[in-house]
Amino acid sequence: MRAEWRGVYEAPDLSRFERKVGDVVEQVLKRAGLNDRLAEETVTREWSVIVGDFLAGQSKPTGLRGGVLQVAVLQSAVRYDLERNLKREILQRLQSRFGPAVVKDLRFVPG
Repeated sequence: MRAEWRGVYEAPDLSRFERKVGDVVEQVLKRAGLNDRLAEETVTREWSVIVGDFLAGQSKPTGLRGGVLQVAVLQSAVRYDLERNLKREILQRLQSRFGPAVVKDLRFVPG
């Protein structure tokens, strides 16, 4: 109404529609079901840093679904050691690096 009185165009206030790009991208990834895939790629890329070269040579993350990281292990003795002795430590490292919502549990499978 002021614009008519002054004879000058005033653009409407659109600030209520503003959103951060990161928030929009996150919503799009969720809707497309790509959040787990993106997290899986990141975990796979960092796997050798988290577990060390020897264990990285014997194991490989194969999937991340619903926060459960599935890891294929070549040798049964290594799988036993991972399951019984190292699982808690590896899970803590993963959670401190990527957050507890990304990796909630580990599952070691023959690979």
